[in-house]
Amino acid sequence: MTALLGDWFRGLSGWLAALVNWRRMVWLAMCQVMLNFSRRNRLGLVWALVEPLVAVMLMYAIRGMLRMRVPNYGESLFLFYATGFLPFYLFLRLSTRIRIARMGQAKTLPGLSSLDEYIANILVNVTIYITMMVVVFLGMWWIGDIDEVGFIDISVCAVPILLLIGLAMGIGMLNAAISRYIPLWGIFYALATRGLVFLSGVMQIVDLQPLNLRQYSILNPLSHAIEWFRLGIWERYPHNSLDESYLITWVVVCLFLGMVVDRASLRTQAKVR
Repeated sequence: MTALLGDWFRGLSGWLAALVNWRRMVWLAMCQVMLNFSRRNRLGLVWALVEPLVAVMLMYAIRGMLRMRVPNYGESLFLFYATGFLPFYLFLRLSTRIRIARMGQAKTLPGLSSLDEYIANILVNVTIYITMMVVVFLGMWWIGDIDEVGFIDISVCAVPILLLIGLAMGIGMLNAAISRYIPLWGIFYALATRGLVFLSGVMQIVDLQPLNLRQYSILNPLSHAIEWFRLGIWERYPHNSLDESYLITWVVVCLFLGMVVDRASLRTQAKVR
């Protein structure tokens, strides 16, 4: 019995030591990602943070010029668009950064796997983007745009945000695998995903869309995430088309396929070399 306990404790201590070493490697990879931002990607980072705000202001200006100042829901037009564009661009930003996360064999830290690099990129970009979202919502609260909702249920908003992060990681790994064989895939993906803004419930409530458009919007998992997120802002937000299990299924399947396909493509490329 004593020998069994001794073996168990030694195995546990070895597992904990490996976990600590892995955490250090991921932290070093995160530091390297931040260094890359400071050296080469300053404008890209600034644009990634500003683009959703530009989209919100552009829609606000267009509706103002057309004298359509009444929002689709609630009293604040800016708040309605912000609750759609910010989660949408969070997914877009993360899925893009995962696709280009591989820093190249010469720049990769020793012992760092592709999955470690993906995790490091996700953690860095999530921290930056979530901070920006918090600042935006605090700014709207300061000017009184959030007074109409009273209190934002952060726990409800956090769940779809976490699912969007998982979905972005899975699709990002799939894109990374495809980009190894089709170099122009990144351009096509960027154009296609930005076009999805019209089928994601960002600019219009999904339940109120025309039937011919709604049937495609409900197939888009992003529309379910945005509806779910808005439920944390407005308790009575129309959400008859919301299907939480559909979104969760997408996240699980994409994460599984992303890991399998990405690993298979890396092994194939290693054999070719």
